[in-house]
Amino acid sequence: MCRLVLGLCFGSLLLMSSFSAAEIVRRPIISLTPAGEITWGQNVRFTCSTSPEKYVSAVFMTTSSSTAWKRVAKLSSRGSVVASLTFSQVTFDDDGLYQCRFRDSSGYSQSPLSGFVKLSVKVNLPKPSISADVHSEVVWGNDVVITCSISTRHVDGTFTLMKTSDSSPTQSQETSSSSATFNIRQVNFDDEGSYRCQYQTSSSSQDFYSPKSDPITFSVIVPLQQPEITLSSPDGTLQWSPGAVEVTWGHSFVITCSVPSHYPGGLFTLSFSGSTANDTKPAVNQSASFEFPTTNYDHHGNYSCVYEVTLSSRKFTSAETWISVVIELPLWMLVSSVSAGIVLLLLLLVPLVIFLVRKRRQVVTQHGVPSLTPMSVGNHYEDSDSDEEANYINFDPAQCKNMHKAQTCGMLDEENEFSDDDDDDDDYVNVNQPFAEDATDIYEDQMDIYENV
Repeated sequence: MCRLVLGLCFGSLLLMSSFSAAEIVRRPIISLTPAGEITWGQNVRFTCSTSPEKYVSAVFMTTSSSTAWKRVAKLSSRGSVVASLTFSQVTFDDDGLYQCRFRDSSGYSQSPLSGFVKLSVKVNLPKPSISADVHSEVVWGNDVVITCSISTRHVDGTFTLMKTSDSSPTQSQETSSSSATFNIRQVNFDDEGSYRCQYQTSSSSQDFYSPKSDPITFSVIVPLQQPEITLSSPDGTLQWSPGAVEVTWGHSFVITCSVPSHYPGGLFTLSFSGSTANDTKPAVNQSASFEFPTTNYDHHGNYSCVYEVTLSSRKFTSAETWISVVIELPLWMLVSSVSAGIVLLLLLLVPLVIFLVRKRRQVVTQHGVPSLTPMSVGNHYEDSDSDEEANYINFDPAQCKNMHKAQTCGMLDEENEFSDDDDDDDDYVNVNQPFAEDATDIYEDQMDIYENV
């Protein structure tokens, strides 16, 4: 059975009894301006037209919206066959199918229903914006806050945060405002990359999506602080000097490396300038100790400490820190060393002195080689029975060249002169110490002895 509402029958066409067969009119034509999809908030106009009849108004109605309604629009002028209806700032409630028909002043004379025209309301969402509380780098293990926002009147929607390299959304958040905040807790290397966000809203069983935002990119870094290196001694035998630590020979000391770090695990490596081997220990409470029980000069040098941590199969190393260790001798060893040095020096000097003395004597002997010079000495003693014999004396002419007086350089020894009874042999005397004074004395005692050169 047809439902009659103000002379109209929805779902079928019912001609009123006041029209005769000759008075059957043509079906009106309905149109929409602008045609096609209408943007939410836009103004639209419906137009209904028919052949010339004696109608005074047109009825526009919809049968596909959530609430059926009708609106009456008068003809633009008397005798006109066109009527129009304008909608200002359409919403999703205006979305649906529309028809129209004409009627006369009595309301009983009306035309058939027009065909359908569809009003499809859509939403053109702008591109959302994206921001983060970090710049291009974020420290491993820290949190990152990303904010997505959009400028639109459709505030009931959903923001989606997605990673560029992933096809599936990273996070989604429904909101009744124009922005949403996403938290990435304790970021690691899997979280670094580029992110975009998108906004979605729904109406009349339709989903509307905004374009994707511009990307925001950040990388995960692991900044390691330079470790601190300290030196201690259980017996307290340390002396601090500019740029170095003095440790007494034979005592023990401990080198401790530490670093403020929130990274799990880690290793400390101690390097020594006097060796290519390194000592590595795991970090316990962000520190490690290296013990040296008994020190000697092999421990004298520079020590460096480096902190290393491995995160997600990636290895990170800090800058190195240096400390210089100087090994000092105790006082008793210093005195012993000085004494030993003096003794050693004496042992070296005594043979040297002896050698030099002997060398000097040899030089003197070489310069004083005796030479033979014949001398004729006459003996005038009355008691001598022997004939005059030629007596000879050895002397060095170089030692007598400065003698200007008639002095004898080499004289026969008085004792030798008279003790030799041989008449046939010549007498010789070796004079190795030609001193002028001795020669003068001999000359004075032996006045009768003459020198023939």
